[in-house]
Amino acid sequence: MENEELSFIVWCWPDLQTNATRLRVVSVATGKEVHLNDASFLLRISILAKASVIRCYIRHIASGREVYVQSGSSLRAFVKEHLLYGASESTDSDTSEEHP
Repeated sequence: MENEELSFIVWCWPDLQTNATRLRVVSVATGKEVHLNDASFLLRISILAKASVIRCYIRHIASGREVYVQSGSSLRAFVKEHLLYGASESTDSDTSEEHP
């Protein structure tokens, strides 16, 4: 099996009129928009008090398939700072960003 790398740019932003989060995904290799399946996922991040490893559990709700991703403390900081709305104490840098 040959090595394969997939790269995507993902934009997400709140749509305040519909109270939903909008999402756009573009392939870096082709520049074309990637259309995602209609799906729901459970995302659980486990932080053990005495461990330096953080586990991220992702489960596809409909099929029950699941996967774990491991990282260090930078995963928690990344999720809080860049993915969770209102979790970051910085308010001026993210709100002025233009959406595709």
